[in-house]
Amino acid sequence: MERKGKEIVPTSKGIQLVNLVPFDLKSPELTAKWEKQMQLISKGKTTANQFVEDIKKYAAKLVSTVIASNETYRHDNITREKCPECGKYLLDVNGKKGKMLVCPDRECGYRKGLSRVSNARCPDCHKKMELKGDGESSIFTCICGHREKLSEFKKRKGDKVDKKEVSKFLNQQDSGGNINSALADALAKWKK
Repeated sequence: MERKGKEIVPTSKGIQLVNLVPFDLKSPELTAKWEKQMQLISKGKTTANQFVEDIKKYAAKLVSTVIASNETYRHDNITREKCPECGKYLLDVNGKKGKMLVCPDRECGYRKGLSRVSNARCPDCHKKMELKGDGESSIFTCICGHREKLSEFKKRKGDKVDKKEVSKFLNQQDSGGNINSALADALAKWKK
């Protein structure tokens, strides 16, 4: 599942997984049966150990059913690009820091970053932009449609100094009592 706005929606992988799971595991009767067993445990008519043993046997039966099944999982995010290390087709994955290509073979472990979410803000909508590409050919893109080359972004940003760096510098100066009061007033106005 993934969150889209305020809603939680199933991913295609989740939908496919639910379709591959044996019917017994999806049925509400199984939940009702387990609830009844737990009520019997609370009344002292059966033991928790017996319930756990039944669950273990059921899980083993399910695993053997899945192994014997001829249904397979098919990646829907497979790309046409091959892994340079093992030759398998790479998967397009959304990670915490952006999009990447990942080898489906866990032993290979090859990863290649496609884009990453940056802290740079869009001049139009002020949302975080995504940085795609490598080196000077990198491009910032925003969900509102704004696109900007890295070189243009650097020109637009100019020689602005980071607020944290200025505060740190002034705190170091202030600790010695050597700070100019006019500079402190200007900084206070700039921070607002």
